[in-house]
Amino acid sequence: MQIIRKKILAGIIRKEFIQVFRDKRMRVVLFVPPLMMLIIFGYAVNTDVNDITIAVLDSDRTSISRSIIDRFTGSGYFRLHSYLDSEKEMVPLMDSGEIEVFIHIERGLSDRIRSGQESEIQIITDGTDSTRASVTVAYVNEIINSLFFEKYLARIRAALLKKQSVGAGPAQGIRLKQGITVKERIFFNPDLTSRNFFLPGMIGLLISLITIMLTAMSIVKERESGTIEQILVSPISSLEYILGKTIPYAIVGFIDICIISGVTIFWFRVPFNGSFVFLLFSGTLFIMSTLSVGLYISTISRTQQQAMLSFFLFFVPAILLSGFVFPVYSMPETIQALTWLNPMTYFFIIIRGVFLKGTGVAVLWPEMTALLIMGGILIFLSARRFSRRLE
Repeated sequence: MQIIRKKILAGIIRKEFIQVFRDKRMRVVLFVPPLMMLIIFGYAVNTDVNDITIAVLDSDRTSISRSIIDRFTGSGYFRLHSYLDSEKEMVPLMDSGEIEVFIHIERGLSDRIRSGQESEIQIITDGTDSTRASVTVAYVNEIINSLFFEKYLARIRAALLKKQSVGAGPAQGIRLKQGITVKERIFFNPDLTSRNFFLPGMIGLLISLITIMLTAMSIVKERESGTIEQILVSPISSLEYILGKTIPYAIVGFIDICIISGVTIFWFRVPFNGSFVFLLFSGTLFIMSTLSVGLYISTISRTQQQAMLSFFLFFVPAILLSGFVFPVYSMPETIQALTWLNPMTYFFIIIRGVFLKGTGVAVLWPEMTALLIMGGILIFLSARRFSRRLE
């Protein structure tokens, strides 16, 4: 068992910090790109669906058809592009992307509604963007259903009032309400703002980017420059060298967590309902995993180009399988099994729970345990492989 000598370890850490911060460009790389990416994602990544352009063909031209159109334009989600005279006018507008939804109200709709017959409205939606189209269809259905539900209630109230006026037995004494009020409450993200969902995940993404890439590049850089040969002949154990190379980047990772979290909370106004101490502790487990990945990449790479390529070969699939971009539940079961081998999956669950739900150890202990076990195994295997290469 190797004994860690504090003076030697402190010297390696001090040397690594001097080497990192001596280069002005490296100082910029450590802190500026994460902030730039956070700001770009904060403003550019927005999956909220609004300002949906619609074109209307109103063949009925009655008060009911106008009320339907007013319900769409007054919802705040739809914007009226134009009134059309025929369905043929819709095709070039849909092809060019000028409109996203076409609404056709057929002649006689109001008469069928008054007589209680089945009524239909034709809706054509541009499905090029499947996510936006699915949300748009949900908005349309909600507006139409609520509108006809109100009409249906109005007919019932009119019928009951008529029965009361003629003194019909069963209807006497019935107290009519003016309508049905639906009280909605949405927990954790009341405004359903996509920014509140994506930006906490950006913390995990940027921390893994910094710690993995810099750890791998730093060690490979010494191998390329030949300085690692001096380490092999010096009285430094492989464990001391590994800790000395990884601890500085772990500290940088913690600093980045504080900076990125501060920008997320105070600049973008993302709610933070949990404990920041718990967030840092969870970040410790996650950084342990990412550093071990960077360490492993350094053992299989001989040049910085190889290290960079290996980093992207790991990083891109890890992001796609983490739940940051695509929800895990929508993936095939075999792919879902792979996501649970990804440390980012657990950290994204933790960080969103801390930010939005305010949850802690009592709820998130399974994810923390998984990170602890996975991080321990990864850092053991990576350090063992690196020690063999070093020796």
